[in-house]
Amino acid sequence: MTAHENTPLLEGRRVAFVLAGEVLGGAERAALELAVYLRDGEGATVEVYALDDVPGTGRRLAASYGIPWRSIPIPWDGRRVENVRSLVRFTLAMRRRRPDVILASTNLPNVVSGLTWKAVGANLFVWTQCDVNGTTRINQRLFRHALRSTPLVVTKGHHACDWLAETYGVEGDHVHAIYESVELAAPIDDRATWRRRLEIGEDEVVASMLAHFHPGKDHVTLLRAWRQVVDRLRETGPSVKLLLAGRDAGNMNAVKALAFDLDLRDDVRFVGEVEDVSGLLAASDLAVFCSHRELIGRAATEPMGAGLPVVGTDIPGIREAVGEPGEPFLAPPRDPAALTDSIVRLVRDPALRERVGRAGAQVIDDRQADGRAMRSFGTLLSDALAARERRPSR
Repeated sequence: MTAHENTPLLEGRRVAFVLAGEVLGGAERAALELAVYLRDGEGATVEVYALDDVPGTGRRLAASYGIPWRSIPIPWDGRRVENVRSLVRFTLAMRRRRPDVILASTNLPNVVSGLTWKAVGANLFVWTQCDVNGTTRINQRLFRHALRSTPLVVTKGHHACDWLAETYGVEGDHVHAIYESVELAAPIDDRATWRRRLEIGEDEVVASMLAHFHPGKDHVTLLRAWRQVVDRLRETGPSVKLLLAGRDAGNMNAVKALAFDLDLRDDVRFVGEVEDVSGLLAASDLAVFCSHRELIGRAATEPMGAGLPVVGTDIPGIREAVGEPGEPFLAPPRDPAALTDSIVRLVRDPALRERVGRAGAQVIDDRQADGRAMRSFGTLLSDALAARERRPSR
């Protein structure tokens, strides 16, 4: 389904997606899904350019979608001369591709593209703000200059627009909030298969957290809370299991060591990076998203789309994600006791889980389903291109 089924908005346009690399996170997955829509729904020619060539699952997913993927490895280590060389290399490589639109995601692709898009010869550059974390890798003056040189900024949540204004002084009609679409694929394996594989009984209540093992996702607080959950339910039940899904992003060994120290070996399953997200969610009864800072995380919205209640930290991004139905189950950051209370409340009350999960699914259906975000993005690109091309040349 497209915004204008008989009139593709980007017919013949070349859209270059710039990503950090092949490692697949939520931002990269969202970019690839948008690329598929712009190609199939709006007639664009799409390609992906990665700023490193370290092997990951992103290239494989792009290949499954039939999207060309090219690497432009550029070092970015703080040395000014090397960074200038990287910018020149990126510019020359992109000029050969002659994109009409450059669409970047995450900090380094945003900054590199923001500094070079005019030299590349693109008509439009779109800065996609995927977090509210800021950056220490990139000089702040350079970051601010690139951001302010950008004609179109898209964030994944309204509070991120406020963050950009407060942190970098960037606001105005060229800054837009567009929620990501939540369209879950059919599960590869069903609930019973997943539970059998993980040695989990059908009568056990399963909580899952889908987040790469980065310190900011705060698996530490969740494990400390889970120790309390297990202890509180030991006598009155039901039995519970926690599934932690994601790749190592610098913190997995520490999290596993903490699980060992807390004697949670039988109560937690580390399931690695999961492609069958829908299957994992089908095997779960509730989701947890314990993060310090977040824009609108898929670890909240995808479980909601699957009809699961979400227990999360009470930060602006997660609060915006869960909406009013989920607010009673948010806990202050780094507060294991409060997180425990919300989890135990849902574990003990199946009817409450069903009710909250159904309300959350309705939030997603009203806000992020049916491809409306994709259509909004296509319309925004088309309008921005038309506006820039109407401007008199200098």
